[in-house]
Amino acid sequence: MTFTMDRLTSGAAYSTSAGLVSNGILTWLSPDEWSAFGVLTGIALALLTLMINWFYKRKVALAQIEALHHKSCDKDPREE
Repeated sequence: MTFTMDRLTSGAAYSTSAGLVSNGILTWLSPDEWSAFGVLTGIALALLTLMINWFYKRKVALAQIEALHHKSCDKDPREE
C-alpha cells in the first residue's frame, strides 16, 4: 500500500474535521448536563431492555402453553 500526498492530506483533513465536530458536540453541554443525560439514557435503555425481555418471555410461555394444549388434545382417550 502506497501513501501518496493527496491521500495523506485527505486523511489529515477528515481527521481534523471529525475532531472539531466531536469537540463541538462534547462542549455543547456542561458536565452536569452530560451526567443527567447519561442517567436518563441509562434509565431509558433499562426500560427498553425490560420491555423486550418481557415480550420474548411472554412469547415463549404462550408457545409452550399452546404446545401443551395441542399435545393434550392429540391424545386418544382410549389410551388412558
